[in-house]
Amino acid sequence: MRSAEYLEYLRRRYGLRPNRRLGQHFMVDDRLLEFMVEAAEVGPQDTVLEIGPGPGLLTRYLVERAGRVVAVELDERMVEILREELGGAENLEVVHADFLDHGVPEDANKVVANLPYQISSEATFEILKSDVELAVLTYQREFAERMTAEPGTRQYGRLTVMVRLLARVDILRTVPRRAFVPPPRVNSAIVKLEPRPESELPDVNLEVLEAVCRGLFQHRRKTVRNALKLSAHEWGGDDEVVKEVLEKLPEDLLGKRPMHLTPEEVVRVAECVEEVVGSS
Repeated sequence: MRSAEYLEYLRRRYGLRPNRRLGQHFMVDDRLLEFMVEAAEVGPQDTVLEIGPGPGLLTRYLVERAGRVVAVELDERMVEILREELGGAENLEVVHADFLDHGVPEDANKVVANLPYQISSEATFEILKSDVELAVLTYQREFAERMTAEPGTRQYGRLTVMVRLLARVDILRTVPRRAFVPPPRVNSAIVKLEPRPESELPDVNLEVLEAVCRGLFQHRRKTVRNALKLSAHEWGGDDEVVKEVLEKLPEDLLGKRPMHLTPEEVVRVAECVEEVVGSS
């Protein structure tokens, strides 16, 4: 049964209606659902996490290919439908939970999901802090473009820097609104994330990096010098600490605007902050 037909069957049997408060938009394009599973190279050796499976349109494809699927769903109605309709699959575990509280299962090595768009940022960083090999995720197109933006562009910002430092990012294809029921207000994109191996991760405390990055991009159009002064409260600096950080960083870096910094230059600033704050 094709996904659009399956969704209609669920509507008739359960009175299924998408919950707009939870941002539910169900992907019914079978070509795209199959594309996501193939892009993640899902096989019997994989334990796949699906976040926000809804009524299980993507789940049906995952259980056919994966060794094990863990579907984490917040909506109790959807949990009941998943257990009733797909509960016969021995390789499927349906978890009734908020993913942001539940997190990535320790044994999951891949994530494939049409993310609820309102948790895109939080869910992405939760995934990137885990030990998964890769994730294939659907985002709003604008969000996906922010992850892959170049320095100096309008979309470039804290999200870009943090994601690029933690993972390789590739927009695989765009997704039209008509691929969903109900159609969202914007187009979407399927993105592949591959967390970087430890040898490629920045040699700086992640919390310090996040704080510095957040502070810099709150003042993206000011100079780095002024942005650091204005955002010292974000990364724990007092007047003396700020002064020492500014003395240690080169003038050419301090004169740039955060929106023009490369991810590697943001790391350089964070390393200096960590060194000075740690020694003060």
